[in-house]
Amino acid sequence: MTTSFATNQAMTTRFANNQAMTTRRAILISNPKTGRYASRRLPAIEDIHAQLNSAGLEVELVTTAGPGDATRIAADAGRNGVSDIIVAGGDGTINEALQGLVGTPVRLGILPRGTANVLACELGLPIDCRRAAGVISQGKTRRIHVGCALNEKSDTKRYFLLMAGIGLDASVVRRVHPGLKKRFGKGAFWFSGLSHLADWKPRPFEIEVDGQRFTATFATIGKAASYGGDLTVTPRAQLDQPDFEICIIDSTSRMRYLYLLSHAMRSGVPPGHSGVHFLRAARARATGEAAVQVDGELIGTLPMTFEIAPESIEVIVP
Repeated sequence: MTTSFATNQAMTTRFANNQAMTTRRAILISNPKTGRYASRRLPAIEDIHAQLNSAGLEVELVTTAGPGDATRIAADAGRNGVSDIIVAGGDGTINEALQGLVGTPVRLGILPRGTANVLACELGLPIDCRRAAGVISQGKTRRIHVGCALNEKSDTKRYFLLMAGIGLDASVVRRVHPGLKKRFGKGAFWFSGLSHLADWKPRPFEIEVDGQRFTATFATIGKAASYGGDLTVTPRAQLDQPDFEICIIDSTSRMRYLYLLSHAMRSGVPPGHSGVHFLRAARARATGEAAVQVDGELIGTLPMTFEIAPESIEVIVP
């Protein structure tokens, strides 16, 4: 059987069109200031960029220059037909990009290059950047639900994927010196936390969940089980479920917190401990003057409302 030149040309055109339709356009956001001192041993981002392109993706590399850049880049990608945003950085850079991703069809890819890489670990992603790039090239996704913190003073929203922390931990985040974090990574949070606990003056706040009111000195609104990489505070929280696990602690005792910390360093605080409450809910509201952090980034002070956002996102996973 013979095929005419016109037929061959039409078949070639259809094949090219199909190839164009399946080519994934992506933007690779690189934060050059992320991570710790040891991150200098990471492969150059240009090499990872080349690896992704050689795997068949059409990837543009964009480097952030300051706060807000990752949000703007992600939001622009959603308007310009980009299929994936790949974040080369830590949980803070991912959180910043998330602010522009929510409400768009763009998928999130992660190259772990941060201090703790909590989200990457929670998703089972390899910490090795080259292997993580291989996962991204495969394109398998998982849909996860997003938390949202509404600041009632400024009427602004901040989305999060891991947790919101109120009280003690937010104070620790506020005290961490960027230079110390850069040099010692997660160790900077331990140093800050233990030194802060030594002179801590607790400021109780109120939190309401499903009509129940509690006085607390610390609360975690958890979307994920891992907390800071080495700790487990909300062990039953799940990324792909449309609710939070909420841990509320009302103690003002330093020794009590150190005791609970020892449990969090293992498998988490078991239910039933005096002064510790665990609840599952899709919404909580806290009032008072305590500081608040989400995904390790300080975002302000109470009052705030925390709820599951109506929009979920797709994340590229193994």
